[in-house]
Amino acid sequence: MGYHLCYLVLVVACLCLSVATAFTTPSTTIISSHKKSSSSSLLHASSTTNEGHVQVSRPDGSQHQLAYRVVRPMNLSSQQAAPIVALHGGPSVPSNYLYPLEDVVPYRSIVFYDQLGCGKSDEPTDLSQYSIQDSVKDLQVLLK
Repeated sequence: MGYHLCYLVLVVACLCLSVATAFTTPSTTIISSHKKSSSSSLLHASSTTNEGHVQVSRPDGSQHQLAYRVVRPMNLSSQQAAPIVALHGGPSVPSNYLYPLEDVVPYRSIVFYDQLGCGKSDEPTDLSQYSIQDSVKDLQVLLK
């Protein structure tokens, strides 16, 4: 299972080279954000982290907030090292178990986010709010 997750992360990273404009275009609504420095290790000591929420909508008109975390956002536009988008497993598993990737790949930007119903993102009780198609659209909104 871990092998498949790593493969998925790498495939998504290769497909998402346009993530360099993530979180800066008008089509992305940042509800709240803050910057913080992490000092849990030498590698983290110089890392900046942006965290916030992006709003996504469903066909029925409902709106939800997805939590995201971008490590080393200043490297998003790097031509030498494409950013990595880390997709966590589920259901109901937050993305924080993937945070050690920061130590494994210290020179790239890494985008973590909690999918709907997970971690710091909204958790609607209506099961119609969850679908694979909506999850793909959520990822597209996040990367715009």
